[in-house]
Amino acid sequence: MSSSSLPRRGFLARLATGTLALGTASALDPRRAAAAALQPPSPYDDRWTARVRAAEHKAVFDGPEVSDGLPILHSWIYRAGYDAALGSHGRDAVVPVVVLRHLGTVLAMDDALWAKYTIGTMRKVDDPATKAPATRNPWARRREGQAPDARIAALLGPDVDVSVEGLVKSGAVVLACELAMRAFALGVAPRTGQSVDAIVAELRAGVIPGVIVQPSGIYAASRAQEAGAVFMRST
Repeated sequence: MSSSSLPRRGFLARLATGTLALGTASALDPRRAAAAALQPPSPYDDRWTARVRAAEHKAVFDGPEVSDGLPILHSWIYRAGYDAALGSHGRDAVVPVVVLRHLGTVLAMDDALWAKYTIGTMRKVDDPATKAPATRNPWARRREGQAPDARIAALLGPDVDVSVEGLVKSGAVVLACELAMRAFALGVAPRTGQSVDAIVAELRAGVIPGVIVQPSGIYAASRAQEAGAVFMRST
């Protein structure tokens, strides 16, 4: 045997081994594909991150408290600043992300949930119209016939709708914390006789239309930053 034949035999052995490995991987692929097909789809919508990545300007406003709707207001101030300094932008050029988490998660819940679970009493929020504990979400939407807040109109203009619905319509991304919903459910389940899971499902279904539920507010804020958003605290 010549010494020159040894490298060739080594090459052929490696080639055979590689071919076998490729064949084994090909045989496993259909099973992997079938297993993947059996996995349930994620219950959390991540498509919003594409809009954030594509935007020229983006910031995430972290709202862990009710704070009189401050995260909503801050996102409008953010957009107004860019319009004032750099000229008017389209809705996809400046994209605020508002994360409603911890105690601030109730800002994402619609009127029926506020009434059923007496959220106004729980969070010490009064209805501006009645001055009594709110039985509806004061920041859900601008009510029919409701005049814009005079002070906000003077600062930002009469067309600024400082509500969750107004924010969604403006093109902002509004995210709500499911972990906080579970904590809320743990607190109210004993007095309602419902299961925690049933309450969480009700809370998820009862958010203001356009709000996107995420596994947690911390995840949502982190995900927004991964998509390029600047972090802003709103408390």
